[in-house]
Amino acid sequence: MFILLVEDDPDVSAITVMALHLDPHLTVTSMSTGADALRHLQNSPKPDLILTDNNLPDMEGVALVKAVMASTSEAPPVAFFTASVRSSDIARYKAAGAIGTIAKPFDPMGLAAQVRALLLSTWG
Repeated sequence: MFILLVEDDPDVSAITVMALHLDPHLTVTSMSTGADALRHLQNSPKPDLILTDNNLPDMEGVALVKAVMASTSEAPPVAFFTASVRSSDIARYKAAGAIGTIAKPFDPMGLAAQVRALLLSTWG
């Protein structure tokens, strides 16, 4: 399963990639901005999941989700990976089309299982 991670903090990104690679069935590509992620999506195979922070340097994750959803009829599922997890935040993410939210700080040992659970929820 291919995960596109959109995270601007290099330390969080590195830990996240290492944590997801604990599952041999997950591959991860990391982007640091929404614009980089959108360019990547135009030129690369569709990921099974986009995992994005909401607080990106060039756009909100919500704007990224909306741009992804508008760019194709078969948009990949998107989940938020963020410290902004108030109920109003989660409602905004869901309204934008996100399938779920993983809160930061996170447990690196359990992250792959959380991602798999999100993917399973989309596949029914």
